[in-house]
Amino acid sequence: MSHKKHYVAPKAWLAFCIYFIIPLCSLLLILTEYPEIPSARIYARIYWVIPTALVIVLLSQLGSYYQKGETKRFVLNIGVTFMTMIWVLGLLGGGLVMTTFWNEYEFSLHMDKYVLLIGSVAMLNILYYVFEWKVYRKERESLLRHGKKKICSTGD
Repeated sequence: MSHKKHYVAPKAWLAFCIYFIIPLCSLLLILTEYPEIPSARIYARIYWVIPTALVIVLLSQLGSYYQKGETKRFVLNIGVTFMTMIWVLGLLGGGLVMTTFWNEYEFSLHMDKYVLLIGSVAMLNILYYVFEWKVYRKERESLLRHGKKKICSTGD
């Protein structure tokens, strides 16, 4: 058994900063700087962001334990992509239209084009992970086959 050092992968640190620290600080800043905005909505987003961000960080860390081409890494990367979509949905408030009142004015922001853009990026991300998995899986299989042949040929 090898004694490997336990470490946090750079991908997990990046996910922690992007999905946890920055949004949480932004939401808390909005909460403190704009008391006119209903705080219940901000708290609902905070309660949504924290658990989904931690799942994204956990999946990112677990995915770093496997090499490219392994099925477990592929499944974990797809999981990160789907959790990111759930995270975005929670950050947007659970819908495609954000409506809020500020003093006597009502503001509506239609997010359908942004969600379409984010969904397109997620699909490209999934496509990247599929290609990565297929290419590196073939490469790993060919290395294993050639490695076994060399071992068999030297043993004769």
